[in-house]
Amino acid sequence: MKFSQNRIYAFFLGIITAITGWFGLMLMTQDNKKLKIEKNQCIGLGFAIVTYILWWLKFSYTVE
Repeated sequence: MKFSQNRIYAFFLGIITAITGWFGLMLMTQDNKKLKIEKNQCIGLGFAIVTYILWWLKFSYTVE
């Protein structure tokens, strides 16, 4: 499958959005002023990125 330039841009924009959303969630859920990211939260970030990639591939194959 050959992806157009717009799909590549959408892919990377989605990755950035997933990371930004994860970081926003970290900021909202921690009470103290210093942000401390734990191992489980990093695993959650990896899970969010992998889930987005799988969704994007499924969507790309469905549209084509």
